[in-house]
Amino acid sequence: MSDRKAKGLQIDTIPRYAPQIQESFDLDRLEAFVTGLGVDWIHYRAMPSPIGKNDRGSLRRNDGVDTITSNGMIYKAAGQFTATMTDNAREQKQGASGVLDPSEGRLVMPRFYNKIGIQNPGDDGVAEGERIYLAPGDRLYIADKDADTFVANYQEMDYEEDIDNEPMFPIVKLQEKILDSRNIEYTQGVDFNITPQGNISWISGGNNPGIDPTTGKGRVYSIRYIYRAFYYVTSLPKEVRVTNVTTGGIRAPSRMPYYATIVREYIFHQKNRGDKTNTIKVSPRTDAAPQKSIGPNEFAISVDMTAIAKEED
Repeated sequence: MSDRKAKGLQIDTIPRYAPQIQESFDLDRLEAFVTGLGVDWIHYRAMPSPIGKNDRGSLRRNDGVDTITSNGMIYKAAGQFTATMTDNAREQKQGASGVLDPSEGRLVMPRFYNKIGIQNPGDDGVAEGERIYLAPGDRLYIADKDADTFVANYQEMDYEEDIDNEPMFPIVKLQEKILDSRNIEYTQGVDFNITPQGNISWISGGNNPGIDPTTGKGRVYSIRYIYRAFYYVTSLPKEVRVTNVTTGGIRAPSRMPYYATIVREYIFHQKNRGDKTNTIKVSPRTDAAPQKSIGPNEFAISVDMTAIAKEED
């Protein structure tokens, strides 16, 4: 009911005679906290690849070699920033296409890229560049090559002769010898080498799994290796966040940083290799050879005229 009697002393939550205040987030201090704990990341922007497409709905690129497209996208370096990854889990889930490994993490971001190559002494240029704009599908690498970002992986592969055998991820180091379906092991440096691109290159004079006479295809072999982890932006739980901040006596809106969900590369693997089976089709410069003409005595059809002659009589 309304108009009840007050009980006890009445105290204002906000003192009515106190000076009026307006609160603001100190975005610079929040940014310094994030970059102080973070590591440097290289941001690659994603853009749909139109290379070789005849229309927007095309899926195949059969009219030329395309070795720069990955996952249907072209990636271009946008800049470097310092951010903190709060966690990174790994688990395996059974999906319709097999075992999936989400490996999700959360990335607490700054607002701006780092300024690379600044000349001011004592100024590291962290978060002093252009504003960062992320989109789902963008690719992220940890910039520091000395950082231990290696991840173990294992898989089965098919032996392919005369070309480099490409695993799911670029191999940094094999942890075990290659083992094929006949329980034969193969030694690195004797039977095969790891290329700078992280592929398996079988040595001409060494042993290899060979072709299975039953299937006519290369034999299956298993590998276990480590690769350098990299990530994709999968979602932006905090994208456009705007708050009022007082700067120089002026109250104006200011955009806060992103908060991103990232996933380690675990299933994004679709790349046009540009091998012998994917070459540019060139139209012949000369006319095709003429077909053999059909002469009057070839493919002759005999007709019995006796019945026709009797009807006319």
